[in-house]
Amino acid sequence: MIKNLAIIGAGGHGKVVGDIALLNHCENISFFDDKVSQNKTNVFPFNIVGSLNDLKNCLNDFDAFFVAIGNNVSRYNNIKWLKKEKLNIITLIHPTSSISKFSSIGVGVCVMANAVINAGSLIQDGVIINSSASIDHDCIIEDYAHVSPNCSLSGNVKVGKFSHLGTGTIVHPGIKIGNNVKTAIGTKIYKDKIDNLILK
Repeated sequence: MIKNLAIIGAGGHGKVVGDIALLNHCENISFFDDKVSQNKTNVFPFNIVGSLNDLKNCLNDFDAFFVAIGNNVSRYNNIKWLKKEKLNIITLIHPTSSISKFSSIGVGVCVMANAVINAGSLIQDGVIINSSASIDHDCIIEDYAHVSPNCSLSGNVKVGKFSHLGTGTIVHPGIKIGNNVKTAIGTKIYKDKIDNLILK
């Protein structure tokens, strides 16, 4: 059981992550966000302690850390810093998700409610598998990608680093999606995609 968890990122994504942390029986949850003064004026159900600099001054107060930032690059930068500090970065998995024991999940990953990850799939570091996303067998989701709600990936799909599949994206079996690819809501992908594309 995690006694004291520090979460970086107190936006909308952070709210969902905090809820998952509670469901994973984390006792004390503290949020850190550089927009702390702005966030305090909004409804946020968790304790916002301070900025990222404030966190740097109290690292020893926490036994686990998580980055709850939706932007892939920002999430990468913060996880990279936590790794450099050799801190305990956890993965948070919603209890209603279905994850095969024959799959593999890296550190700093968030798997949200009703998501499915089937046998043989590899989810690398810092990935977001959002609500009700379906990852079929033998898929590879590379570092710091984001698979949005209700996406459906057929078997043997590869999603490159920093790619962001928009809500409801559907991917045909065996497709390879490059790095830093962004798809619009409801995109259907039947062919391989090279790096740095925006699909509308």
